[in-house]
Amino acid sequence: MRKWPATDRVTAGKPLIAACRAALALLTSCVLAGCSGGVQDSVTTAVEDSSSAIATARLALTQITDGKLTQAATATTLDDALKELQTSRDTVAKLSPATPEGRDAVAEALDVLDGCAAGLTTARNAVASADGTPAIADGSQALATAADRLAELSAKDGGK
Repeated sequence: MRKWPATDRVTAGKPLIAACRAALALLTSCVLAGCSGGVQDSVTTAVEDSSSAIATARLALTQITDGKLTQAATATTLDDALKELQTSRDTVAKLSPATPEGRDAVAEALDVLDGCAAGLTTARNAVASADGTPAIADGSQALATAADRLAELSAKDGGK
């Protein structure tokens, strides 16, 4: 086993300490500056995930209308989509943006996601309805509106 001279042990750790200090300085400046990129990235991810959930729900409604999917499978698909949407909404609701722009982005995303949840609920109620109220067409329209609002939000976000 090699014995390190005292000076080698002291200088051997200096690059690591310097790297740690640089990382700490970067994180500190990021926290002090508000790091709105994290908020925007989280909103973008939530919108993308929600768009996927809405697209899946729309496909399920099309399939049940065409007689290619059972009511139970469609209901399960819509429930899963609603859970995914709720997860995205919860993620956005927990954000704490430091800038007014970030707060506006979160508020707008929450508004759109709430509308999407209402659309999914309408679709789910249509599939479960014994008397046809609301109709599957109502659910399809509600999901189309939700998809349009998500697309507008995504485009406003720079198409990310």
